[in-house]
Amino acid sequence: MRSLDISAERLNVVLNLLVRAGHALTASSDIGETLETIADLCVQTFADRCTIRVAIDALEADQFEVVAGTHPDQPVGDRSYIVEQLTAGRQTFGEIVCETASRGGFDDSIRQAVALLALQLAAVLSGRAATLREHRVADRFQRALLPERLPEVSGVNFCAAYRPASEEADVGGDWYDAFALDDGRIAISVGDVAGHGIDAAVIMGEVRQSIRMGAIGGSETPAAVLDYVNSMVRFRESIGMVTAVFAIYDPHTSTLTYAAAGHPPPILAYADVGARHLPTGGLPLGCAAHVESVNWTFSVPQGARVVFYTDGLIENDRDVLAGEQRLLEAVGAIPRDERSGAAELVQENVFAGASNRDDAAVLVLTRLGPVPSYVFSALPLVSPIARAIVSNEVEPLGLSEDRRFGILVAVGEAIANAIEHGYRNEPGGLISLKIEILDDHLVLTIEDFGRWRPFVPREERGRGIELMHAFMDGVQIRSSRESTTIVLRARLDEDLAS
Repeated sequence: MRSLDISAERLNVVLNLLVRAGHALTASSDIGETLETIADLCVQTFADRCTIRVAIDALEADQFEVVAGTHPDQPVGDRSYIVEQLTAGRQTFGEIVCETASRGGFDDSIRQAVALLALQLAAVLSGRAATLREHRVADRFQRALLPERLPEVSGVNFCAAYRPASEEADVGGDWYDAFALDDGRIAISVGDVAGHGIDAAVIMGEVRQSIRMGAIGGSETPAAVLDYVNSMVRFRESIGMVTAVFAIYDPHTSTLTYAAAGHPPPILAYADVGARHLPTGGLPLGCAAHVESVNWTFSVPQGARVVFYTDGLIENDRDVLAGEQRLLEAVGAIPRDERSGAAELVQENVFAGASNRDDAAVLVLTRLGPVPSYVFSALPLVSPIARAIVSNEVEPLGLSEDRRFGILVAVGEAIANAIEHGYRNEPGGLISLKIEILDDHLVLTIEDFGRWRPFVPREERGRGIELMHAFMDGVQIRSSRESTTIVLRARLDEDLAS
């Protein structure tokens, strides 16, 4: 051991210890790692052995014991000790014990240094204890505001999960909600309040309740509900910014209509199309007088899942694009034949492998029962979804591969024509799809509710109708001022399995 004479050099060593310990206390959020660093510094500077015991609260995860150095060879009676309690105010969090067998033991400068070190460490532990208390209170408060149970509807499954941020971060204002309306439809909301802690959790409760009031109060569309909530948020300037998605799901028709306010897009996972982002849009609540959100409509096919989530699932690694891709892969990996859609699946697939720097909420809607007919917003992504739906529904018919391929090509062309000609430069339109077996014919009816412009053939395009006629046994196009209907017919008598 070094000489224990008090000197300028010795004083410099002590001051250097305190400075380095101060850096260790502020540089890392890992309390166990910090304690190990401090114990090592004590051994490097003046002690043969240093033990630090900490209990921030009663939880085992918040109790630590770190040891640096080794016991001196001398008998206990020949050793010198320093024992300092880690006390802040009326609360004691543990102790630091230093021992040495050096002749003369510890001098006053060392004892004062350890006393100061204990004060520094106790102050940090006190702050951590306060943070943990607020985190747990906010977490309990937030969970208390989440629904106790989700709706139970025949042919549909709802499951949800909430994951709080790590202990090093504050609880935020993420939520999920689903509840039945008087007419049997299900209202769904998922959102995120900017900020953390108790304040964010309180605001989350207010916004979630405002959405419920807007839905129950008779607002006609999800976009109208978000506009109503936006006015409530702006009325209370202290609320700040909130992102949200609100949806209404009809379990009888399996039609989902939703609108977003600056929120990440929902994900549809279905059959061969995999997992895809649905459209989003709108401004966050509280940013402007009008949210400018759009009502989007999608039928949820049998076996499909729709996943609503908060940005804690995609921004936790500070790489949003990578986070979005990871989430798509995770949603696509959920087993298709899992009927329950249990929350455990969400935990294992959606939360797996993602750090939790921010809290996150996810709600999953799974369609289990058959769907009578389909309706979609007129968007290009509808074509692959519609083809997958038709492919799955005609599979039991035992059609040949060529026949099946031709039907899917014709459906895709009919959908593309409805989008292009029915709603050119007019977003927000709808397309319906009906699949029937009539008189030994497969009958596919695609209808839009726009107004087609006169058809002008072009060399590079305009072959969709020709392809429909080439692959189907009958094609009929009926137009009126209200809608255009394309009816595709395919004979089954030659293709039915024997």
